[in-house]
Amino acid sequence: MVKEYHTSSSVSILIYHLVWVTKYRKKVLDQECRELLDQKIREILADNSCQVEALTVMPNHVHLEVVMPPWMSVTVLIKKLKGTTARWLFKEKPELRESLYHHHLWSPSYFARTVGNCSEETIKHYVETQWERPFK
Repeated sequence: MVKEYHTSSSVSILIYHLVWVTKYRKKVLDQECRELLDQKIREILADNSCQVEALTVMPNHVHLEVVMPPWMSVTVLIKKLKGTTARWLFKEKPELRESLYHHHLWSPSYFARTVGNCSEETIKHYVETQWERPFK
């Protein structure tokens, strides 16, 4: 069940699909690293009032579907996730740093897309046909 965020003036459900990759897409995340990252990412998200819908850590990238509070920006969350996980993972596995160019774990870029439970066409039709419905 997706969590709704309530403020004094709004109710929202903001779901995002986020993807970020290792520097140069190097496959440096072994099974142990992936398990550690999964736990740490879930911990960071919980600390930031976010709800994990789906999470997969691959050898060279991370896919995340997350429900975010309306007061948090995607950029801020990504910076927290990438910065915290890189520092933490290098502390846990110092040998990982040496296998990376310039000792950077993550590429500076990321992918973000909103997720909804209805199509763009459905929303467009709903908006365009508002005057056809009884006014309340």
